[in-house]
This record gives sequence, structure tokens and C-alpha cells, in this order.
Amino acid sequence: MIGYCGIYCGACGMYRGRIYAKIAQEFLEVIKAAGYPDELTINPKSVKPDFDFNEFLKGVKYFSKEDSGAYCQEPCKQGGGVSCKNRPCARERGLEICYECKDFPCEHFSWTLEEYPEKLKDYERFKKLGFEGWIRFYAERAEKGYANATRKYYAQAKKEK
Repeated sequence: MIGYCGIYCGACGMYRGRIYAKIAQEFLEVIKAAGYPDELTINPKSVKPDFDFNEFLKGVKYFSKEDSGAYCQEPCKQGGGVSCKNRPCARERGLEICYECKDFPCEHFSWTLEEYPEKLKDYERFKKLGFEGWIRFYAERAEKGYANATRKYYAQAKKEK
């Protein structure tokens, strides 16, 4: 459940729609409760949205499905996720995680640090807790609804079994 870059997939809002699909489902409930139909026909005497509501609704419905193409269904080590520079390097070196590398941080990891500068602190946590302790730390955060990308906790988080 971890990526080579040190991301814990179980704390990703995209992983199997863990958080984002739940938020989209709740948003669909709000739209329905507000009285919007499944398809909007514009009444010339009513307020006209300045966007294509039907396309918008189609997108929200798509994101509300946990098994849609919007979400990783497998961790990156099993073929899920986006391709990155870390994966081939870590595989070539036989690493479980880039933090184990004697050359960390390196040029392959620079894009990760640009997006997630806190990964240097995470590396220190990894060294302090060790591999198993580090995984426990992230599993506990994920269980509480933490999402890596937004760095926030969500009550809507689906609990992995």
C-alpha cells in the first residue's frame, strides 16, 4: 500500500475513490435535495446557469462511482497510479521505498519534493520509526480519513477492509 515515493496509497483520496467518490456522492444528494432533475431543461422565465448543467451533472456522476476510471484501483507497485520517475529507479535498485536509497534525495525524486516538500520531514520520520512503524503511522492517519493530496481529514473517507 505504499508507493516508491513514500506515498501511502491508503491515505490517497483517489485510491479506489476512498474520499473523492464519497464527496461526489454527497454532492449528488445535495443537487437532488435542491430539486434539480436528472436532466435540466431551461425554463425561459427561470435563472439560466451559465454552464452546461447536464454535462456538469454527468461529470459529478462519473466521479461518484468508486470503480470509474478516475480512481486508482491498485497501488502503483501493482500497476496503478500515474507513471513517475521514481518507479523505474526504485525497481532497478530493488528498493521498497526511495527512503531506503543511499542516494536519497536524488534527481528522480525532485518532482516529488516540488509537489510535496514535506517529504523531507517524512524521510526523517521514516528513519526514526523504521519501515513498519512508518507504515503504522500512515495507516492510522488513513483510518482517521486523512487525504495526502489535500493534507486534510475527511469524515467521508471509506474505510478499507
